[in-house]
Amino acid sequence: MFVLDRSGSMDTAMDATRNSPTRWEALSSSLATVLPSVDNAMAIGALLFPTPGSGSSSCSVVDRADVHPAAGNVGALVGLMSSNPPGGSTPTASAIDTAAGLVLGLRTATAARALVLATDGEPNCNPLLSTRTCRCTTGAANAPSTCTSPVRCLDDTRTESIIEKYEAQGLPTYVVGIQSQGDTQFMDVLNAMAIAGGRPRPGATESYYAADSATELNTALEAIRDQVGACTYLTTSVPDLNGSIVISLDGTELPTEQWMWGNMANGEIILIGDACQAAAAEMTPSLTAVVQCDEGG
Repeated sequence: MFVLDRSGSMDTAMDATRNSPTRWEALSSSLATVLPSVDNAMAIGALLFPTPGSGSSSCSVVDRADVHPAAGNVGALVGLMSSNPPGGSTPTASAIDTAAGLVLGLRTATAARALVLATDGEPNCNPLLSTRTCRCTTGAANAPSTCTSPVRCLDDTRTESIIEKYEAQGLPTYVVGIQSQGDTQFMDVLNAMAIAGGRPRPGATESYYAADSATELNTALEAIRDQVGACTYLTTSVPDLNGSIVISLDGTELPTEQWMWGNMANGEIILIGDACQAAAAEMTPSLTAVVQCDEGG
């Protein structure tokens, strides 16, 4: 399930060059480029926030998906984005809460589930925050709060807590940070959300999938696509605390640095690095898992 930030700040240009796409346009273009290869293999859904057509300062999030998860949805997703330009505030916490509830309500015993949050990193819309003490999502970084309303305060703590809650229930969140070149104002928030989601970017300086250009955005979405799709497998058995597991791809045992557990309780195994690339390049890769449990247990 893609959880897509269409707040007003997503109308900002990706860079200062002439005719640069906005963050929203770049995201739409990247999804149209990256997703067709898995259009018939993955059930793709989307929730836009705030709710399209809800006003220039809206914090609204509807309780249904804009695109219900199903195969063959890439065209519907791209069309949805092209007909709903950016506008409104950034109710990230409510959007994650809604999207997670929808995904967890789908029964799946043979597929991995995940949220992909694409945002520029400034959640707000919490009326319980104080304008006197909060960090404002408008104005310069580290400046005294200029918020005239609690809903303009940075709602990072609540958002991270909600992401972490669903990760503990087996639903991870990948975070794509879409920023203009040189923009570092909300990097700390993006990092914290990525860590809370349980799928930080492996081997990178930042925990989130950083993208300040169309090329970087394509690369980020390709990496996530491959992890969730071609590089995620489910095994019917997992080792106990004292047991072990050996993973082999096409008959060759994989070293531990080429795979990791996703949701271990659900038996999710994620291939990484060369193993992921090899599996993604094949039509029918063969993955085997040999589990050795504790003989005394």
